[in-house]
Amino acid sequence: MIKLLVISDTHGDTSLAEKVLEKHQDADIVIHLGDYLRDAERLHELYPEIRFEVVCGNCDYVGGDIPMEKLLELEGQRVLLTHGHRYSVKWGIERLRAKACYENIQLLLFGHTHICHTEYGPGYILLNPGSISEPRGSNKGTYAVVVIDNAKINIELMSK
Repeated sequence: MIKLLVISDTHGDTSLAEKVLEKHQDADIVIHLGDYLRDAERLHELYPEIRFEVVCGNCDYVGGDIPMEKLLELEGQRVLLTHGHRYSVKWGIERLRAKACYENIQLLLFGHTHICHTEYGPGYILLNPGSISEPRGSNKGTYAVVVIDNAKINIELMSK
């Protein structure tokens, strides 16, 4: 079993993310889906014992080896991390559906829209945790807790 804490689009404000990490210190991995990677670095400095996985967003102007997307194998499940802007997710998620289907991805995590969204398709789940610090469509920041256990993926969308 593995527990993931999934956040995105912190945009320079880590105050709520810090409270969420305090609450979920038992997370095995914190996933930050971009738009401000330096926030993920700050959070990792506060919780160095937790593994962090990050991808670049459209507002991340960094060089180096931070990828735009990353594929992880977790508990036998293929999990893709992407910010979403390269898939035009503000205009629809058809391209993400196709990617999940054609590349055998069981869980596809994305951000960019600042709106939480979960879609269960044939053999895949698309999950956007929304934004913890700049939510759209609500005044409460959102994030997700994902537990993968025995090839079963359980998702809980949370608000702060």
